[in-house]
Amino acid sequence: MDRLLAPCIVGRSSSHFTRLVRMFALELGVACEFAPVYDLSSLDARDYAGNPALKLPVLKMGDVTIFGAENICRALAELTSEHRRIIWPEDGRGVQARNAQELVWHAMQAQVQLGFGTQIAKLPVDSVYFVKAAAGMRNALEWLDEKVNEVIDDMPPHDISLLEASLFCLIEHVEFRATISLAPYGRLTAFALAFGQRASAQQTPFVFDLPPAG
Repeated sequence: MDRLLAPCIVGRSSSHFTRLVRMFALELGVACEFAPVYDLSSLDARDYAGNPALKLPVLKMGDVTIFGAENICRALAELTSEHRRIIWPEDGRGVQARNAQELVWHAMQAQVQLGFGTQIAKLPVDSVYFVKAAAGMRNALEWLDEKVNEVIDDMPPHDISLLEASLFCLIEHVEFRATISLAPYGRLTAFALAFGQRASAQQTPFVFDLPPAG
């Protein structure tokens, strides 16, 4: 990539996947522009910075386009001039850390299903599609709540980990979108409260992007 060109994150300020990459950019000291996408009902890939899957976030870097949150986080790590100790999923100690990341990704996607399907598309919440998504998400959160302290305590010294950052974005988004109750998951909410003190979290609160007037 040409380091002389300012990277641009295309996404939504209300998206946990977008927040993840914006937080990584801040943690790594990579200055990025941000281009919000206002209409998720669009079927035109051009409205998603050329992503043929019609998904966000996307990183634009000159003529280079990178799709997907984890891909973008890794690309940002390649761009930084600062030394940061980063823990990627493959660096996790033992199977539980890898299971945790898998369940975080699953719950983040389930949150998209529930939020987009029931709140934006206004589809019936009692559809088996959403009932199963919510059940699987609760099961994943229950497992993560039980294991979170053990998994994090077992991490080697680091500045940022994909697991912690993505888990934080997930928990905050569940509260923001209010799809299911976080009341049963005390360890997860305590983790999110502590992680949320980081500057990268403070600078990327969830908000709904509004198109320019006129």
